[in-house]
Amino acid sequence: MNTNKLLLFAIISILATSAGFSQTRLWTKKANPSNNAINSIVFKADGKSILSGTNCHPASIRIFDVNSGNISWDYKVGMSFMCIMGVSFSSNSNYIAAMEEFGNILIFDNTGSSPKIKDTVVTGTQYAFSTEISPSNDQVAVGCSNGKMQVYNISNASKNIDINAHTGFVWTVAYSPDGNYLITGGSDKKVKIWTKTGAAMRTLDGHTDAVYQVKVSNDGQYIVSCSADNTIRIWNFSDGKLLRTISQHKKAVKGVAISPDGSKIASASEDSSAFIFDFTTGKVLDTILLKDSSSVNAIAWSPDGGKIATGNANSDISIWDLGENHHSNINSNTNTLNVLISPIPAMNEITLFTNNSIELYELSITDIAGKLSKIRSLEGNKIAIDHLMPGIYFLHIKGKDILESYKFIKQ
Repeated sequence: MNTNKLLLFAIISILATSAGFSQTRLWTKKANPSNNAINSIVFKADGKSILSGTNCHPASIRIFDVNSGNISWDYKVGMSFMCIMGVSFSSNSNYIAAMEEFGNILIFDNTGSSPKIKDTVVTGTQYAFSTEISPSNDQVAVGCSNGKMQVYNISNASKNIDINAHTGFVWTVAYSPDGNYLITGGSDKKVKIWTKTGAAMRTLDGHTDAVYQVKVSNDGQYIVSCSADNTIRIWNFSDGKLLRTISQHKKAVKGVAISPDGSKIASASEDSSAFIFDFTTGKVLDTILLKDSSSVNAIAWSPDGGKIATGNANSDISIWDLGENHHSNINSNTNTLNVLISPIPAMNEITLFTNNSIELYELSITDIAGKLSKIRSLEGNKIAIDHLMPGIYFLHIKGKDILESYKFIKQ
């Protein structure tokens, strides 16, 4: 058995309450035939499908089956249009809205066997970046250039609201779950809350660069925003108080998602990574490393809370299953390590997290058939696995009165 000496520090204290949380990639598909970057993704309300919109030229709007990854709808945006910057499903799944770069809203009827174009709405702005259909399924809100936030009736494409919401671009717009409020974020570094009729309610100051996305928790109590200043911020909805700033990313954070139960936040960043954070503490629960993905532009949480979708600048849309990290305690003693291995699946290395400060003396890796593989490189809490063939492996950890095995996947 290869013997190594490893000291694992308590680098993620919240694993005491979240031990075993990890993710497995179910599939990755291209959202555009020319591999143009993904700008937006969203799950259908039933969680069975996911919608994506991409850069151009031409841009693509596609629907994928979440379980299989098969494309169920492939819409090639006409050459008279540019990139699709935002996409949205209505909560009753009857409509799809897509925000085209030069200010055109493509509204699709989704009640038939496949979506059909219903209206093309011209906003009259120079550019446009985001869209969301109201919880009541009768309106669509959009964020545009010239500081504009606009809201249209889906039934007849008439304009309900046209306000100067920000100075510069309105990068993001979101409805509160009850539909009574709209939240926007702009290039002026501000997050703003509006009534559903367009009256200003509150301005949230704190970001030091453009705000790229805002989301509201399902209980309506919190706003989560992300920014080009590399941070995620959590705000109290009722009074606008800044509750927490998360500064884990090294580059701009392009997207955020809140788990349906409100306990976690997922992020997407230009630094080619996505993180999962504990909502209450802001601590890292898991890391999704997307090798050679360039920017991770979009992230979405499935309605049942069991999956996350990511979309990147290489046109890769991926579905990640958030199952438990499988491990077996070979001995029955209670002095367990509660080790978390991340990411799963892994490519070149795995990282070990634990809520114990325990010196471990013997480490070994075996494949599913029990064949032993040497640990070639060990640095801190990271183990190189680039020498392993793709497959299922077990990391065996032996210390005083402890013998445990942890399953991981090499892709």
